[in-house]
Parts: sequence; C-alpha cells; structure tokens
Amino acid sequence: MKFNRHKIFIPAAALLISALFLFVVFAGKLLVLDQKPVKSDVVIVLGGDSGERVERAAALYKAGYAPYMIVSGGELYHSITQAEVMAEHAEELGVPREALIPEARSESTYDNAAFSKEIILQRGFKSAIVVTSNYHMQRSRFIFQRVFKNSGVNLTYCSAREPRFDPDRWWSNNKSIMFTITEYIKFAGYVLGKNI
Repeated sequence: MKFNRHKIFIPAAALLISALFLFVVFAGKLLVLDQKPVKSDVVIVLGGDSGERVERAAALYKAGYAPYMIVSGGELYHSITQAEVMAEHAEELGVPREALIPEARSESTYDNAAFSKEIILQRGFKSAIVVTSNYHMQRSRFIFQRVFKNSGVNLTYCSAREPRFDPDRWWSNNKSIMFTITEYIKFAGYVLGKNI
C-alpha cells in the first residue's frame, strides 16, 4: 500500500492553523487569573501599574482578608521607590501605616516573589494573597509557585483589573496589544531561565 504524505500533511496543517487561530483569539483571556480571596496572613501587592493593584489589595485588607500588606517594588526614580509610593497610596485608601510592610528592592516579578518570601518566612506567615494586574497574573503565579515551592506557604491569586487591557479583545487598542505580547515574551524568557 502506497504511503500518501498529502493525506497526513493537509489535515495536520489545518489542525495547526486552527490551534494557532484559537490561541490568538484567546491569548488575552489565557493571561487572566482571579481566584476567590481567602483569609490569609498577608496581602502581597506587586508594583508596576497606575494604582489599581494597590486599590484591590487595600480593598482586600479592609474586607478583613489579611492584617498586613507587603508593598513590593524597587527604585522608581532617583531615591524614590515604588514601595514608598504604593504605601502612601494605601494609606490614602485607609490602610494604616503599621499594617504596611515595604519591600523596596525588587526589579522584576521574580524579585517580587523572592524578596516577599524572605519577609514572609522571617515573620512566620503561612499564607498570602498575591495581587497584581489581570494580564500579569498567570506569569506571576508561575513564578511565585516556583519560588514558594516547599515553603509551606499557601498562596491565593487575586487580580486587579487593568482598564487599558481587554482580555476578550486584546487586539482592540495599542496598550492591550503591548501588555499581551510583552507578557508572552517575558513568560518565554522566564521558562528559558531569565528572571524577569
């Protein structure tokens, strides 16, 4: 019986094109993760946005989900850190200064996880809610799960809505396109061993 390569190639190519099309359509949605919050020892809020992350973290704090907030973000400009700016914003939203724990060394999502883990273990915390932007959450979860592996710390992931990102139509504006493409590039970089 003669082997016909075309009979295999055409369906395989059609399947590959269909899979690629579906990935492109759902690329924005695949980045998003927002779990139901649970009572925890601390909320970790990652720097890098226009304030929506701190607003979500402050809302979780005020709703009684955790008694402390780690504000995680390194140098912003000259000697000003993201952690300082985030702490001020959180105070404006009603979070008392004594509940805020600054982490001002981070320069990447990996740093956010590693330096927050140091604080958590030093303080004997056993659970945390991680807050970041919706488009940034799957990569953050991937990194935090690796960094916190075998630590005994339970993590929950609650996202803040980024108003310029549309997960259903990520191609609808320039910012949404940038967020989506950048996330996949950085995710690939992390998988290849780059701590970004």
